[in-house]
Amino acid sequence: MKQLTDTEKQQLDAKIKEEEKRQQTLREANPDLPKNFKTALTETSGISGMRRLVPKGLWKYGLLGLILCLLAYNVFQFFRWRDFGSDKLINLNLLMALMLLFNHIAFNFTKTGRKSRVMKIVAFAWIVLVFIYLYIFWST
Repeated sequence: MKQLTDTEKQQLDAKIKEEEKRQQTLREANPDLPKNFKTALTETSGISGMRRLVPKGLWKYGLLGLILCLLAYNVFQFFRWRDFGSDKLINLNLLMALMLLFNHIAFNFTKTGRKSRVMKIVAFAWIVLVFIYLYIFWST
């Protein structure tokens, strides 16, 4: 860890005091704001600042579980009904379940870096492929 010089310590103390003064004037202007902004950001979410009613990981992993169940059901139906001819609806259900899975992974599990870019490209490409499938096979 870097040791700070006296001038750096004084500059850091001045910045901290300036930030505290700015927060104090903000609190005086808005008395209904909470004292700790970090806890306020975690306690409120979304539109109109309602308190979170659902634990943080439930949306992320719960929706992933639902999407995987939907995908498993669609794969089961695809292999069950494949002998009875070309059923375009079953194929579309399978493609849509995969589209949901790729989008959920791209936007909820990868936040930064190369993995995020790759997953978002895959998700977008899959959306394009689904629309091409819709156009070609359902327009006839």
